[in-house]
Amino acid sequence: MSDQTKSWLDSRLPLAACFRAQVCDKPLPANRPYLSALGTLITGTLIFLMLSGAVLSAYYVASDHGAYNSIQFIMRNVNDGWLIRSFHATGTTMLFAAVYLAIFHALITGAYRLPGELVWGLKLAFLLLMMLVGYLGYAMQDGAVSHWSLHDVTLAGAGLSSFPGNISNWVLGGPAGHGTLGHVAMMHGLLTFIALGVLVLHYYAKQAVAPVAKKTVPLHPYYTSHHFVAVSVYVLLFAVLVFFAPHLGENPLNAAPANPLLVPAVMTPPWYLLPAAAVTHALPGTEGGIVAFFAAFAVLFAMPWLDRSDPRSEPGFLYKLLVVILGLDVIALGMTAAAGPSTINAILMIIFIGWYFLHFLVLTPLVTARESK
Repeated sequence: MSDQTKSWLDSRLPLAACFRAQVCDKPLPANRPYLSALGTLITGTLIFLMLSGAVLSAYYVASDHGAYNSIQFIMRNVNDGWLIRSFHATGTTMLFAAVYLAIFHALITGAYRLPGELVWGLKLAFLLLMMLVGYLGYAMQDGAVSHWSLHDVTLAGAGLSSFPGNISNWVLGGPAGHGTLGHVAMMHGLLTFIALGVLVLHYYAKQAVAPVAKKTVPLHPYYTSHHFVAVSVYVLLFAVLVFFAPHLGENPLNAAPANPLLVPAVMTPPWYLLPAAAVTHALPGTEGGIVAFFAAFAVLFAMPWLDRSDPRSEPGFLYKLLVVILGLDVIALGMTAAAGPSTINAILMIIFIGWYFLHFLVLTPLVTARESK
């Protein structure tokens, strides 16, 4: 390209100048941790899932018996179809792992505090959307477990009254029927694009409240090499899971085709939905499960106001210890839910759920108020 053509193009479409300003020469605070690359990893994984999902959708058939058979066709007959599906399944695992780690990092560092309450809210909104997208993708498999899970969800939605019931019927098409999987597939794709939009809003909201750094460095080459290391480790873990454990954390009973006359003994969702599934059983009935689920998210959204410490101060040791215990509590809750129904597991789940709400509603205000004195 000649200098004259390049000058003309830059004056009409200044992509090169924009790239230099936003990427190469963009000033960033020095000494950022490697966990700061989580946003890049989450965005890249979401886009990767959208691309692999688009390939899978070319062969997917959204019907009662066609869904499971189309997935088997992808795995067995489509060239490298098994690899694309393993990419999609492993990408989901890696995405949720990165999102949960980002939530934990924000909690332990106090990043949710004012003026970062909107950033925190968008982060939780993204998690909520991805949990819904993840469940819809799980239901699209039409396996022995996901079939009955979707059946129960659609019946519960149809039983709701007023506005929630109308929304459920509109999204799912009423009780499980021939068109249900078509509705599920449509919402699965639509909500993924909405989640990507939430990520964009999260990025700009975070930039708006970012503190002015005393010492800055340009993004390139400092943080491009920094992110390259993080992405390399992430891709290595991704490759290990793709080839050795592509369906890690999934219920093995779901590999069998759905049987409308036989309900599986253990109805557990994938690992990334286990804590939420356990919380929905904290209160009896459909309405009770919905109330418990949204209450669990409500206390998370309320964290900027439950924390009584000075937003400019560093979180104390006791607060960080409690956040670590909370993380272990959520992991234990998911493991207990994965173990299946039993009297002991039911008691343990009540204890773990009780500690979850105790942490946010009682311990966090008390400890942060004490450490701020």
